[in-house]
Amino acid sequence: MPDNSAEPRVLRVFLASPSDVAEEREALAHLIRDINDILAFLAPDTGLSLELVRYETHTYPDIGQAQEVINRQIPIDYDIFIGVMWRRVGTKTAKSPSGTIEEFRRACEKRSHGHLPRIMFYFCEQPIPIPDVAELEQLKEVVAFRDELSKIGFTWTYPSHAEFAEHVRGGLLRAIRDILQEESRSPATAAVMERPAIVDSAVRTGVLSLAAEYEEIRRTEQGGGARTRHMTAVFSRMKAIAAGVRGMLVELQKNPSPGARLAAIAILQMFPDARHLNWLAERLDNPEVEKPFVGYQAAHALLEAVRALPTTECAQLKSALERAKTLAQKLPSDSNRLQVLAIAEQEHSRRCAST
Repeated sequence: MPDNSAEPRVLRVFLASPSDVAEEREALAHLIRDINDILAFLAPDTGLSLELVRYETHTYPDIGQAQEVINRQIPIDYDIFIGVMWRRVGTKTAKSPSGTIEEFRRACEKRSHGHLPRIMFYFCEQPIPIPDVAELEQLKEVVAFRDELSKIGFTWTYPSHAEFAEHVRGGLLRAIRDILQEESRSPATAAVMERPAIVDSAVRTGVLSLAAEYEEIRRTEQGGGARTRHMTAVFSRMKAIAAGVRGMLVELQKNPSPGARLAAIAILQMFPDARHLNWLAERLDNPEVEKPFVGYQAAHALLEAVRALPTTECAQLKSALERAKTLAQKLPSDSNRLQVLAIAEQEHSRRCAST
């Protein structure tokens, strides 16, 4: 019989992190093994598998500064970059505040010339013991780096070390899907929503509870960095359950609750859909229609749509970005949304140059 199996396709996942998130490093290794087991069982003919790339397994002792050795032995030929931080930024290198940051910036430089690697960065929100002076300096570097990343859209948060795998799973699967679709240039949109499913009552209650929690934070906490971090943590939890509430998308969009509409944006960040681009663009009318935080997350959802939707949607994407930018410019003091939209425009220009 002829062999109809596909050529093996290995997607390489690079993990960058300091030493204080060892639990997350092992959790990602277990998750990748689980995904490979599922792929081998459910789709053996695809030849698809994941390879976790990290210095423990992909480098050997050599002469030179530690980060230089890692950079030399692990070229940026991986498909997905996953960064993780908690309270430490890591050891300073000759070029960056830490090896993790240097690896992140190398990945960004490579990404600026193409669609790979896909980049995700996660910050742990588990409470931190009172630090000593050296630890405080490390924590200050983490905060500064997190603020830098928040302006370009690569960050997610998760509540505790034990919950990392739950939060990274959805993003990793989406990145795999987007890479394969980018390579195949399939005309089938990645974002066409599945037939509306019955949403489990517990999941429904959960997403509405998160919506209420977001509104409570906005109502009771003073504006500033702490409140934004708390709202971001709620939004990350919304994204973690987005797959289970996709059937509620339209219901959430029409809900008068700002928190419910934020949950709809969480779904569209995870599962971009060309049919809802204009709705996302209108969320940038801040603060008259939505609060700036909602507009900021809507801008990220448009960026994810640019990255994920097929090039057949380029015209519609361009129209939505133009509308979103026009609305965002009504509040020029909030530059973060404009920066995200600028990145989306750059990605759009790259992907749609030939259409």
